[in-house]
Parts: sequence; structure tokens; C-alpha cells
Amino acid sequence: MLWALLARFLVSKPPWVQAGVLGLCTGLFVAAAAQAKERDPAVGSTAWLVLLWAVAAGAAYYVGFTVQAAREGSTPDRAPPSRLYLVYAAVWLVGLAAALLAFFGAGGFKVAVLAVVPLMLLAPPAFMGMRQVVRRRPPDDRRGG
Repeated sequence: MLWALLARFLVSKPPWVQAGVLGLCTGLFVAAAAQAKERDPAVGSTAWLVLLWAVAAGAAYYVGFTVQAAREGSTPDRAPPSRLYLVYAAVWLVGLAAALLAFFGAGGFKVAVLAVVPLMLLAPPAFMGMRQVVRRRPPDDRRGG
């Protein structure tokens, strides 16, 4: 139940906040993966890498959010459309892989820590997305009868 509350907290925020959080987390994951073999990564280049990926991923998520919300006929201020939970799951799985690469690579814990907080933040909505995939019904069985 606590996981569901944490997931609802993040996805109940306006779309631009969700896009910013998801983008920043994506940027941190990419930086962790890119610096996995570096023992002492440069702060400046890592910050630029995080910023560039954060803007790109956040913008893509925001556009996807608004387009999907328009298709479903909901207002953009609501929770994300159900398919976008899968984006959280995909980003979380990539982040987990990046953290493991950094932790077991030459970067060690010093680089892997870039992915620890975002992993915890995105875990609840990511698990909701994974549950949607597992519980998905075939198209013929939508009536529930």
C-alpha cells in the first residue's frame, strides 16, 4: 500500500513536474552508465550530460503525455494515461542496469550513487507499469463477463 501511495504522489503532480522528474532521473541514469568505467569522473562533463539527457527525455515524456491524454480525452492535469506507466518501468529498468554497471565497473559506488536516489523515486510507478503488463487482458476479454 505504501508503494501505491508513493506512486500516486509522483503521478498526481502536473505533467511538467512529472516530465522534469523523469527527465532528471533519465539524465542521472545515462551519466551513471557513461561514467561506469571512470574512477574519478569530471563534474562538469557529467553535469552537462545529465542536463542534456534530462531535457531530451523530459521533453519527449511531456509531449507523449499530452498527446496520449488528448487521445484518451482527459485533461493534462490528471494522472498520466495508463500506457505511460510503462515509460516509468522502462526508464527504471535502464537505471537499474546503469547502477549495476557502475557499481561492478571501475566507477564503483562513487558513480553508482548517481542512480540510487532516482531508482528509489521511480520504483513505485515503475512497478505499477510492470503490473499492468502482467495483468493485461486480451482485447476480446474487455467486457469482464
